[in-house]
Amino acid sequence: MNIERRPEEAAGKKAGKKAEKEAEKKAEKKAKWGTAKKKQVLCVAVGILLGAAGFAWQHGGASVCTYLEREDYGGDPVVYDLSVEGLEQEVVPLQIEISPRRYTEKEAAEVFAKIKTGLLEEILGENLSLQEVKSDLVLPTEKSGGIRIAWRSNDPEILDDEGTVLVGEEKSGSGKAGGTQVTLQAELTDGFYRDELEVAVTVYPPEKSKAEQLAGQLARQVEQAASEQPGAVRVALPEDFEGRQLRFRKETGTEYLLFPVLGVILAVFFHWQARNTEIEARKKREKQLQYDYADLVYQLMVFTGAGLTVSRAWKQIVNNYEKRLEHENSQQRAVYEEMEIALGEMENGLPESQAVSRFGERCQHNEYRRLSSILGQSRQTGMKNLQELLAQEMDTAWEQQKQAAKRLGEEAGTKLLLPLFLMLLVVMVLVMVPALMVML
Repeated sequence: MNIERRPEEAAGKKAGKKAEKEAEKKAEKKAKWGTAKKKQVLCVAVGILLGAAGFAWQHGGASVCTYLEREDYGGDPVVYDLSVEGLEQEVVPLQIEISPRRYTEKEAAEVFAKIKTGLLEEILGENLSLQEVKSDLVLPTEKSGGIRIAWRSNDPEILDDEGTVLVGEEKSGSGKAGGTQVTLQAELTDGFYRDELEVAVTVYPPEKSKAEQLAGQLARQVEQAASEQPGAVRVALPEDFEGRQLRFRKETGTEYLLFPVLGVILAVFFHWQARNTEIEARKKREKQLQYDYADLVYQLMVFTGAGLTVSRAWKQIVNNYEKRLEHENSQQRAVYEEMEIALGEMENGLPESQAVSRFGERCQHNEYRRLSSILGQSRQTGMKNLQELLAQEMDTAWEQQKQAAKRLGEEAGTKLLLPLFLMLLVVMVLVMVPALMVML
């Protein structure tokens, strides 16, 4: 009688466990969404409270103006949008333009004098003296305090308005006797008052190496030849120069150096991608093993409770998995793939205990090592003791699965917080920025 009731008892246990599992899943899902909704409501409530506080601050006493700020010297006029109470019974909008600060005539003269004193040394750049200018001058166009400076050269072909030295050997000798006198005129202004400064400089050709001198002479020769034949389609380059055989090449740039760099970048990227894919696959496998453990123990408990041996139950579970893959287009599951390997080892003559033990080691989880140990001991303790051990393992596995589902729910809730906080930040910016602009 007891043997005949065992399948019925196993079926009853199966139905009860399944109902309990479904109920707990629903409860966890409800708790997870309840927590997420509470967080969403909290974020919306905080946003509304901050918006209300900003509105009250902007329209309350904190935004009452008693003065208007000016821009500093040299700044632009500022337009203020105000509202006035007291002119009429209702609030009247008002727009006022405030000009920036400006110097008095005396203050402007003092500022100009101070700037001119330091300007002669500032414009030198790399030159040692204004009486021997061989490299570009540094001509500032703005100074602190809103002062602007405009420069003009009386000989822009030698020294232009930006301080660039354009003189060459064809226009001037290389010694001091060949220097060219140039006058720079600086006009200083704050927008209302003006002052002028004249700076006399002597410009010399930049010092060049012998190679640079020869290159300049060659360039002038080719340019001269081109100017003598303005209608020619091509300009012939000389084959020799001062007894030297020449060979010209066009400079094509160094863009080709990008290819090795791109190759290294792509190699690093593909290495990172492969490693990241491997890590993701490992994480996915770990999650699958953890999630499928309770289901595997449950199937073993049902099949062994129905009278099948461990090896036959093992084979039945693998066959059911293969049917699901073939007919239901299910995804591969790591634990059943490992079971399939173990089944192949059994069919190839490996003892059942060794195949199950190796299965537990390949899964690399303590739960599966414990299960393989339980299944290995069943050959000594008998099937009745196996049912009790599997039932205990089932309770432990189900509890672990509940904890894992709870962690996943918490992670999902945490991920939902990011877009909510971003929306809250946008609302805060929309509320607070206009208020801060009014205060400033």
